[in-house]
Amino acid sequence: MNNRKTAFLTRACIALCAAVAPTMLLGQLTIEEELATREPFILQAEDQLRVTFPGAPELDGNLQIRRDGVISVPILGEMVAAGKTPRQLEAQLADAFEDQLVSNEVSVVVLQSSFTYYLEGEIRGPGIIKSFRQLSVLEAIIAAGGVNKTTGKLKSVVVIRREGDTYKRFDLDLNAVLDGKTDSAFVLESHDIVSVPQRIW
Repeated sequence: MNNRKTAFLTRACIALCAAVAPTMLLGQLTIEEELATREPFILQAEDQLRVTFPGAPELDGNLQIRRDGVISVPILGEMVAAGKTPRQLEAQLADAFEDQLVSNEVSVVVLQSSFTYYLEGEIRGPGIIKSFRQLSVLEAIIAAGGVNKTTGKLKSVVVIRREGDTYKRFDLDLNAVLDGKTDSAFVLESHDIVSVPQRIW
């Protein structure tokens, strides 16, 4: 790896260290402020929500999206929340309560969200990484300490993603990103597996 790539990885690693520490704030931002910078924010399983009804405060409460993507809403029962933005969920709740409340105004605030990534292979810190925001595959590798310079092969990084009962494979050339040949960022989804293969001499 040439000096320019090494310097790039070093600077990016410093910038990302706060993003992946499970018990730390992102830089000087709160979790809520960091989440607000992501547009659009897509709700996912295990997100913690605060749902408030200005016209019916007795219905206010904190809800967690279950692993099946569903929340249990007072009076209404179960409702799919995962895959929607907070604004879309607000609209859905408002429509559902239209005939039951004097005011069907609803507010949905994300209290906590986290993304989990699994990294293996020729990475300095393989294992599980948690972040309060989505990371690109390059950011995730840097956050794990970067690749092993002598053995890691950035040209053939593999991402494995589970979709239902099947796995989907993505083959990525991160050298092209570092060399400026492409500016497309591959953004990881929670629970993606990132594998950096060993360089064969």
